[in-house]
Amino acid sequence: MRLTSFRRDGTRIHAGIATEHGIIDVHEGMALVNDERPATPASLSDIIRGTNETVHLGAVSVIQEVIEQLQTGSDISYWFGGVEMLMRRNDVQLLAPLADIPYWRRCALHLPSYEALFRRSGEAMPMHWYEHIPIWAGYAPQLWGDRAVLPFPDTTQCDVECEVVWVIGRDVRDCDAEEGLDAILGLCLMATVVDATRATEDVLHGQWSRPSGVVMGPVLTCVDELVEFMLPDGRFRIDVRLLVNDVQVAHINLRDVHYTMGSAVAHACDGQSVEAASVFSSGVVMSLSLAGGAWLVPGDTVEIDAGPLGALRWTMEG
Repeated sequence: MRLTSFRRDGTRIHAGIATEHGIIDVHEGMALVNDERPATPASLSDIIRGTNETVHLGAVSVIQEVIEQLQTGSDISYWFGGVEMLMRRNDVQLLAPLADIPYWRRCALHLPSYEALFRRSGEAMPMHWYEHIPIWAGYAPQLWGDRAVLPFPDTTQCDVECEVVWVIGRDVRDCDAEEGLDAILGLCLMATVVDATRATEDVLHGQWSRPSGVVMGPVLTCVDELVEFMLPDGRFRIDVRLLVNDVQVAHINLRDVHYTMGSAVAHACDGQSVEAASVFSSGVVMSLSLAGGAWLVPGDTVEIDAGPLGALRWTMEG
């Protein structure tokens, strides 16, 4: 299952299911599985938390199954019982899958990236980073979705930092890495467009301000869609490529990260609870500056392609 959030015609944010035929509106689709539905759409975060007895992940899965059974070959129906439940991708604005998160836990899964940032400042990375995965708060003034147009930062050294995001599907506390991995609901991509000179300051001094916002998406791909890419140690064998104007400038395979996503969850919930719908990000796994690429300029189209996770694409304002 692939989950997302979207907006259409200036309406409020709706949770959706991304399928090959289009985006299923969860709020409208509730009419297929329940006689009563909430008066207002539930956010994807609330659905994951299960705060509503009617709208939860189990109901969402049933909606997808029902609509997929109604689609036979090329005979696709977008209206069911006079209600438009399935929408074409180009008719909606995809948002960050969890568009309402106030902050997330940012980690450092790929230590070589951070070693390079520290060396750039003439310093060595602290030894404790090699022993326990560092975690700090990440936030952004605005979260953008797939195919967004981002304002260009006031800088001549405009870098893009690529990350992978994972979302917890149930409450966890005092778990090990294996249990932490089992608690992960799904993965998506994240990118930050930033002044390259700020990136090093962020690492050294714990600052993390993103005036241009953060791009997240394209959808939240649930782990059950990624079984064939999962390695025995909890890493994912997924190649992630960074392209600018359709030219590859950097790539990494997630099997090469230093820490696993499950170990990050285990460290975060040591002695405390981590609630369902909590969001983690990998920290920088690659960037233009780390790859020796040219800085972004206005009008550039940027894409992160991660195979089974989809492709997250946006354009810098010209």
